[in-house]
Amino acid sequence: MAEDFVSLVGTLEKILYTNPENGFLIGTFLTENSIRPITVKGIVFNTHEHETLRLKGSWENHKIYGRQFSIREFMPVEPTSEEGMVRYLSSEVFKGIGKKTAERIVKKFGKDTFKIIDISPKLLSKVKGVGRKQQKSLLEAWDDQRGLRDVMTFLRGVGISHAYAQRIFAKNGLNSIPLIKANPYQLTDIPGIGFLTADGIARNLGFDNNSPHRADAGLLYMLEQQALNGHTCFPRRDLLEKTVQELNIDSSMLESSIRQLLEDRLLNSEKIEDASGIEQELVYRPRFYKAERRVAENIFRILNSEAYTVYEGESYLIEEQERKVGLKLDPAQREAVEAALQHKVLIITGGPGTGKTTIVRFILGLMRTRIPAIALAAPTGRAAKRITETTGAAASTIHRLLEASNIGFQRDRENPLEQELLILDETSMIDTLLMDSLLEAVPSASRLILVGDVDQLPSVGAGAVLSDLIESGSIPVVRLDHIFRQAADSFITVNAHKVRRGEMPDFSSSNRQTEDDNQLLDFYFIKESNPEKIVEKILLMSTERIPQRFELDPMMDIQVLTPMHRGVTGAINLNRKLQDVINPDAKGLEHREQWFRIGDKVMQQQNDYEKLVFNGDLGRIVNCDPKTKELHVQFDQQIVHYQGKEIDQLSLAYAITVHKSQGSEYSAVIVPLTTHHYMMLQRNLLYTAITRGKQLVVLIGTDAAIKKAVENEGSTRRFTGLLHQLSELGAAPLF
Repeated sequence: MAEDFVSLVGTLEKILYTNPENGFLIGTFLTENSIRPITVKGIVFNTHEHETLRLKGSWENHKIYGRQFSIREFMPVEPTSEEGMVRYLSSEVFKGIGKKTAERIVKKFGKDTFKIIDISPKLLSKVKGVGRKQQKSLLEAWDDQRGLRDVMTFLRGVGISHAYAQRIFAKNGLNSIPLIKANPYQLTDIPGIGFLTADGIARNLGFDNNSPHRADAGLLYMLEQQALNGHTCFPRRDLLEKTVQELNIDSSMLESSIRQLLEDRLLNSEKIEDASGIEQELVYRPRFYKAERRVAENIFRILNSEAYTVYEGESYLIEEQERKVGLKLDPAQREAVEAALQHKVLIITGGPGTGKTTIVRFILGLMRTRIPAIALAAPTGRAAKRITETTGAAASTIHRLLEASNIGFQRDRENPLEQELLILDETSMIDTLLMDSLLEAVPSASRLILVGDVDQLPSVGAGAVLSDLIESGSIPVVRLDHIFRQAADSFITVNAHKVRRGEMPDFSSSNRQTEDDNQLLDFYFIKESNPEKIVEKILLMSTERIPQRFELDPMMDIQVLTPMHRGVTGAINLNRKLQDVINPDAKGLEHREQWFRIGDKVMQQQNDYEKLVFNGDLGRIVNCDPKTKELHVQFDQQIVHYQGKEIDQLSLAYAITVHKSQGSEYSAVIVPLTTHHYMMLQRNLLYTAITRGKQLVVLIGTDAAIKKAVENEGSTRRFTGLLHQLSELGAAPLF
């Protein structure tokens, strides 16, 4: 639904509030031919009281402040009435020109005042009270205002939206035009303007495909694209080939460009031998290079420092704790507890049903008597909540632990954490940049235990931190592989481990269901190759079969997990279909062709440090106002308000991608798997999907798709430099 915008011309009477960092302004505005000012709000850079503006936007009704005009675009304009000219010339724009002087100027020249200032400024000297100093000040300010109009007109003319034009002018001022004409790719430094936008502007300005500026920006862009695919670095040869193919830039120009970028330290590189002993050069953006270097340095800093608390007589302590909790550890579990007492840093990895949670509870009980300051944390709120439920100990997200704010993390090397023991769960989800920030804040004398399942999907962000740490041999690792009897009775657990080993799941449970229709099992496979019919079966299972047979709530207990966003069985289409059957009639609002209704399950899609909600957080819409385009969403610990463009941060979450499900468990999961998902069918994706289900897993699709996923182990390789950094600093594996 297209928004209806209106234009207003008038004077900014009073600025009630302004944020110089983002340009947000609230003020009163007097339109032409009116006597009562209105309230306006929006992003307006470099403006002053009594300035005449043309505003473009829409009317809104705020529940507290009433009717307001929301500014979408603005442009300074010259006032046409003599009264407006006086107000403008006596405003803050023109320092040293008071109201009386402005009145004399306008009285002298009348409605030609601005034409005189533009064409014959020397005539100002004929006005009583306008000396050389005032004349110079007025003309300098006049040129600045004319420059602002010229810049905004130029930027709009080359295809830059008004919102981005304001950001560009706020950063570069009157230099914007010459800077952009010289190198439009500098615009990629402005948040929200990417290479493709800058490239379009460059074409409008007549830049050649093989210009040096385009080659530089193209290489940086292609490397950023690889980071979105999970790589912290990329082989130099492959990077050059991809850039030639996708951006049509001459290879010799790219060779010259990459050498210069390395020399200017806008890129870093390392020559590394791969597993087969072949040397290759990896190229990094500096932030990833520095982050991986710091991760390695901090691991060794913590590992090699003396602990606050030293444990002796581990066997006695373990046996005493076993008696206390009535539990006999198996050999691998005992090894994990002994390692936790002996080493400063430890990794515990294992699949479902292998006792990771039991070990965490045991270690907490054992160490809490001598270490009162313990922190449990996980990458997402859902994962942290699950730790709290399974261990009985309070856990937080890593972002909350590090005291995230809109200016970054408050906890760092200068202001470290105060806990003596830090236990991180779901470590496979932690990407390179987050692990860097976390380790920077860990005191040297503290202990660190990393718990996770290395066979799950790697982090959404770039890096493969857990697998690199394990492979390095620099840190003691305990692998839990014994499936305990209770878990061994579950087809979910059995099939998860089969997939992990590269074996097809056991579908005999699906066949057995037909023999004894009253027996409820926990794993089913429904064969279907037609994508539209798969969707029909997902709707049937979500709203009728599973709720009726298993007494589970379609909204709270059942989660659809899909490999992809797009396509018939992708998250976007499934969310629309599921919303229409689960929550069809509730009050809602439309935003970018998507309806959001009260009661809808939604997911936060990006970190918002001001609202303190983070990528992957799940919530429910509890209120909405279609007139003001406002939503209120209940997350675990707070209700968060969204309005207008902020709703872009949300998506429906009846169906989510498998990647987004990491760190969570659901009573029941339904997973469509077809050969239409060919590019995403990977062993760790199927393994991760299966391990999200607690009571029930239903796969709907084809044998061929499942076979493809089980056999596809190698396509998820990520290029990272952490293993190399750990090797460089540690010289040789320690464990």
